[in-house]
This record gives sequence, structure tokens and C-alpha cells, in this order.
Amino acid sequence: MKFVKPPLEFLRSIIDKKTESKDIALDVYCSEKYLFREFFWMRLWMLTLAIRRFSKNRGICLDFGGGSGIFTPSLASGFDVVHLIDLCTEQANQVKSRLGLKNISVVTANVYEYDYGEGKFDAIVAADVLEHFEDLKGPIEKIYKWIGKTGYLYTSLPTENIYYRFLRKVFNKQKPKDHYHSAGEVEGFLKSEGFKKVYGYYHPLFIPIFPLFRISVWQKN
Repeated sequence: MKFVKPPLEFLRSIIDKKTESKDIALDVYCSEKYLFREFFWMRLWMLTLAIRRFSKNRGICLDFGGGSGIFTPSLASGFDVVHLIDLCTEQANQVKSRLGLKNISVVTANVYEYDYGEGKFDAIVAADVLEHFEDLKGPIEKIYKWIGKTGYLYTSLPTENIYYRFLRKVFNKQKPKDHYHSAGEVEGFLKSEGFKKVYGYYHPLFIPIFPLFRISVWQKN
């Protein structure tokens, strides 16, 4: 699996100025501040490393809550078929079209109301999405159902710790109202719902010296 960055100017051209998030959304990957922008790209690069290590047999992947489709070019290089599901997929479809990603299937739907079926996926990626669900049980039950017995779930989650809050002040970013859970809370819920953590590290530095994000790999118990 390759780590693929879509062209920066193209990404900037598809940002919806009326609806863009004030936190971690497409806008941070297009920031004029180079170090700030690269910090978030590095998070996806680190997630790519985890997927490359565990999902060696390609197969079918789901980008759960994939939003703008920022990660689909990378996923398309590592899996035979990639599905993306989200409530808003206009930007994801533009990424798919612009980059000619023929093995990407985009579904515009509420995950509560959609069903892929039992054990469809060899891998599911939930990159900075689970903390946005006030009630974690519904989406995690869907993920548990949709992932195969030997499949892997990959998560990236903001720690929401003191360092995270400090950097929000530095970069003048407000915590979104729909950031309901910290990384620790989400991971604790995943364990209670039948997942076991098989690998994990932190961004940046890979170790918990200055932990801002947890990147973790899961399987069913």
C-alpha cells in the first residue's frame, strides 16, 4: 500500500467554504501553514504503515465515515476494492473522479440505516470518526458485523489531553461540539464490545511522550 497525497491545489479547490469544519477536516490538509498541514498528513502516513503491516492480502476495505475521501487514494493502492460510506460524499466523489480511482465505491448513507452484510470486509478504517458519535454502540455494532473474522479495524483517535487542548489554543482551533469522546474512551468501548487491540502507537513520535493521536489496530476477540 502506498501513501498517496492528492494534489494540494485540487484539494483546496473542492473545500466548501460554507460548511468546512473549524477542526480536523479537509481544510487542515490544505492549510497555508506548512508544519501544521504536514502534521495531519503524517497522521495518515502512520496509519498507512499500520495497514501495510497487517493487511498484506489486499481484499476489500471500508473507509468508515470517510468524508472528503482524503485517504481513498492510499487505500485504493492497497486493496482490491474500497468502499466509502458517509452522510456527505460530494468531495469524495470529486477525489475519485479526478484521480481515476476505479476500485472505489462511494455510498451516501447514514451508517445506522445501511447494511453491507455479515463479514464483508477484510479491513475497516475509521480515521478520526468514532469520536463524533455521541452513542458509540450503534456504529461499533455495525463495524463488528461488517468486518470478517480475521479482518482488521484501524482507528485514529484524538487524545483530547492537555497537550491537545494547548495546541488548539496555539493554532486558534476550537473543539467541535461533536467531539464527544477521547481516544481512551473510544478504545475502552471497543474492548467492551468484543474487540482486542493487537497493535498501537502514538502520533507524533510513535511513543507516548507527547501523545496527540492514538493509532490502533483491532481484531475481533
